[in-house]
Amino acid sequence: MRLGFVQKSVVWSATSVVALTGLAWFVLHDVVEAEPGETERLLLMLHGISAYATLIVIGSLLPLHVRSGWHRRRKRWTGGTTLATFVLLATTGLVLYYGGEQTREPARWIHIAFGLGCIALFPIHAMVAAAVKRSVEISGSPETGATETASELASVPASSQR
Repeated sequence: MRLGFVQKSVVWSATSVVALTGLAWFVLHDVVEAEPGETERLLLMLHGISAYATLIVIGSLLPLHVRSGWHRRRKRWTGGTTLATFVLLATTGLVLYYGGEQTREPARWIHIAFGLGCIALFPIHAMVAAAVKRSVEISGSPETGATETASELASVPASSQR
């Protein structure tokens, strides 16, 4: 199921902010090795806030977008991997915040590695969707594309069709 313009904009905005703040913090902290200061603190704060927003956004995708794609067996690999990566990032983020000293360093590197991977994986999932959309437009066959027919929407509970 394709996302509407507003939902797509919110998804991309939230994930972009969380990705950019995480990447900027990583560059400052581990690549440049800048002295900890106000910039790093601000980046971490924005990263945490945008991570919560991203979790809310991902939760909004579960009832229709994820469920529809899964039942129709569409983009399961990229969608499932993206969703699993977000779950792992949320888990390691919690371990970073609430975990002890022994778990901090492994959780940090796992979080960084999967965060960098997600920066690539999330757009790949979207590009696959765009490729499917283009192939449908070229072939003119909506049955194989990403659009929902009336019978497909009828199988979704009315309370979910907003």
